[in-house]
Amino acid sequence: MRNPQRARDLAKFLAPALEHAGGIAAEPGSPDGCSCQDKVAGPAEPAVDFAIGLELREVRKKVPSPRNGEGGQAAGEFGDRLTKVLEGDDHAVDVLWALLAGRGDQPRADALPESIAGPPKGGSTNGNVSAAGGRKRSEGGSRPSGLPGKTADGLRRAWVNLCMNAIVGLVLFLAWWLAWPPLQVRPQAGALSLEVFAVWSLSFLPGWLYIRFLGQRAGALWDEYVLNLHRLRWDKPRHLPRPPLNSDFYAEWLGDGGPLLAHHSNIYQQKFDAYYGKSVSRTGHGEGPPVRVEALFPVFLTTAALAVCWTGVLWSPSFTSAPASFWDVLKFGFLGAYSFILQMLVRRFFQGDLRPAAYANALLRLIVVLILVAALYQILPHDNPRGAAAVAFVIGFFPLAGMQAIQRFAATALRVVVPSLNPPYPLNQIDGLSVWYEARLLEEGIEDMQSLATANFVDVILHTRVPVGRLVDWVDQAHLYLHLDRLEGTWRERRHAKAGASPQNGDGQPRSPDLPSIAAGSVTESMRAGSKTRTALRQLGIRKATDLLKAFPAECLDPGKELVPGSPWQKYLTEVAVSGLDQAQLRTIVRVLNAEPSLAPVWNWQERGIRKYVPPTREVLVMTAQPAGVG
Repeated sequence: MRNPQRARDLAKFLAPALEHAGGIAAEPGSPDGCSCQDKVAGPAEPAVDFAIGLELREVRKKVPSPRNGEGGQAAGEFGDRLTKVLEGDDHAVDVLWALLAGRGDQPRADALPESIAGPPKGGSTNGNVSAAGGRKRSEGGSRPSGLPGKTADGLRRAWVNLCMNAIVGLVLFLAWWLAWPPLQVRPQAGALSLEVFAVWSLSFLPGWLYIRFLGQRAGALWDEYVLNLHRLRWDKPRHLPRPPLNSDFYAEWLGDGGPLLAHHSNIYQQKFDAYYGKSVSRTGHGEGPPVRVEALFPVFLTTAALAVCWTGVLWSPSFTSAPASFWDVLKFGFLGAYSFILQMLVRRFFQGDLRPAAYANALLRLIVVLILVAALYQILPHDNPRGAAAVAFVIGFFPLAGMQAIQRFAATALRVVVPSLNPPYPLNQIDGLSVWYEARLLEEGIEDMQSLATANFVDVILHTRVPVGRLVDWVDQAHLYLHLDRLEGTWRERRHAKAGASPQNGDGQPRSPDLPSIAAGSVTESMRAGSKTRTALRQLGIRKATDLLKAFPAECLDPGKELVPGSPWQKYLTEVAVSGLDQAQLRTIVRVLNAEPSLAPVWNWQERGIRKYVPPTREVLVMTAQPAGVG
């Protein structure tokens, strides 16, 4: 025995747990007792508990049963008999010591599974073990006042509902107290009731979506998140959370030593718990995070702002047919912003991505739109209020358009160069990335293709709830476009590209056409070479970086490898060059993308996904002809 003291310490630590788990008078797995594996292992418990249970079951089998008539004496000698077994089994001692996180002094009581750590009926057997069980129970959180879970959650949602109704009611009361009647004209009771109901419903609806969202269960969020991490192979399998038992990644995680690290702190689970709550990651289902006043403050503030704005809009609804003043134009800007906010919240509600931060972003958008409309109104023609109202509505939906208009006007009036707000590689040039997803990614600090290509997959998956396959495809496209020259970004560039304006130098004279084909267009503002290359690749069916590497393998087109004249690849590149692709440019891009480390998660996602069905081979029975007269 290499370390008899460790075996004695381990036996002293485990004896009460084994007595509590299966009893000393019954063999594990017998009808009168239960094995440690049955008591420890469970579908919702950590895999390390399962490993501890398996090892304890094997140790328990080696402990000799008590002799007849010596049950009471055997109970006192159980620890001695367990010590003798462990002193003769170095493997069991080493494994159990590692699983229980021993560090040379004593095993950690908080590493023992709760199902065998609790005291048996009639009292506690080990103070440390009982403390461990209490600690684990306290980690999951306790519900105040002893109410059932569904009742407590229902009361919390009712309280939030009451608060938002009180906010809307307070705004209406103050409007009536301070400014009634509007314009000294008292409206009819029916019209007034309809306006009050409209203010209440339109102000209460966005906040109600969050109340309804709190009642939804987050059942598959944790398993889906873990499966995505393993499919992306974002880290070594043993450092990732345990995947579901019936997934293809479980055997990989188990073989890499995952159970030995499962009970240690994990950065991926910490991020998930910080965003969704511990109950979701520990049980695989449960309610969302508890309702807290500080977390709901953006919801209450947005509800109050909407109630004030809708009260001002519906105070005199005649503006809808005949806008005439600045305030009428400002109301149309609010209507455009509200249309976008409501659609955004509804989409995030159905995508399971509705959080208080969405309401903070909605409030920010509302403030920015009102300020932009007020500034842009100064340069709009005042003799056409209907046109100004339509422009204000569009700015409410797309605030960036208003900012660009003000920027261009300032650049013209001041005769200075104002920094452009258009990035050279905007997100709207990526296939499938709509304005809704663009606004959602902007909340996470992803403003252009470069930000998307270098973003942390784990954070984007966790925070945005964008389907991972779609996100991987966007990143794949961004990597290809970032290695090409940019497309036409402004209206002037697109107009020159369609007109085919000839390149000009700084003096306004036509530029010499003696330019390399790879640079023709990139050195002018008339036609970007990136649009030519992108169009040529699209005609070949190539729309992302991995498509390019599949169509032109790096091992065949590496610039350091000379192509044999008349070889198939040499002929193919010659044919491709006719469509506008430069051979040297293509081979260089292929080499650069093949060495791009950020594409590793993209390749992992494609290779570790759904497998292609391969039909089983059928055995063909071959009948050989026999000579006549045989048989």
